[in-house]
Amino acid sequence: MRTLKNTKTENKTQTRVSKLFQAVMILAMLFMASHIYAQDKEVEFDVYTTSATKATQYLLADDVALRDCASVQCEKLTTINIGTRVRLLAKSEIPQTINGVTSRFYKIKMGPQIGWIWGGLISQKTMVSQINPEIKFLFGEAGVDYKGYKRFQLRAVKNGVEIDRIFVKSEALNHNLVSIVNKKDNTYGTDVITLFNPDSESCDVTTSNSYIVFKNDKLMQTSTLVALEKVQMEQYNYAVSCEFENK
Repeated sequence: MRTLKNTKTENKTQTRVSKLFQAVMILAMLFMASHIYAQDKEVEFDVYTTSATKATQYLLADDVALRDCASVQCEKLTTINIGTRVRLLAKSEIPQTINGVTSRFYKIKMGPQIGWIWGGLISQKTMVSQINPEIKFLFGEAGVDYKGYKRFQLRAVKNGVEIDRIFVKSEALNHNLVSIVNKKDNTYGTDVITLFNPDSESCDVTTSNSYIVFKNDKLMQTSTLVALEKVQMEQYNYAVSCEFENK
């Protein structure tokens, strides 16, 4: 016969088991989250002491803050325009994550001033336009959107002024997969930037489309270059079949 005392004991046991199960689940979720976070690659660059050639990079964003030490809390000495060429002299010991992008602070010299800039604002891949050498295309990470999707950005810049920018959602894309079609191979009359490995047998590397074209000072994403085969290419010729943000 069940007594009130036995019932209370059973209830307490069930409560302990339930709490223990919840604690195990929380720990498992935290472990998975930390594992996923650890897989995020750091946006990292060579510095002058490692490679004098690779230590020269271009700024991916406008009004980049040059600070007197390696932290966003440090005093802002000045701001630097997008596309500015900088030489990375040293880097901070600890990376910092800002808006979903992980990178270190890098020490540079700008005129008479020596300061630090955050690596997430440095272009991971810089390409010169094959149509107009005054224009550069700057590629890098752009954090995550409000739904948690990883984003990358490509910006067209001329003489320190941004012409246009485009964002691409992808979990697989990286700067090693980005390249511009060489002038001798370019029969399209406009700049074409590939978002896949041209040496691969498959272009299905990323969930986003495979090309970005630059025409009439606009960056547009497309999955096919059929429309570009025409000598006269109007705006409606672009074959856009995925969503993208163009600000």
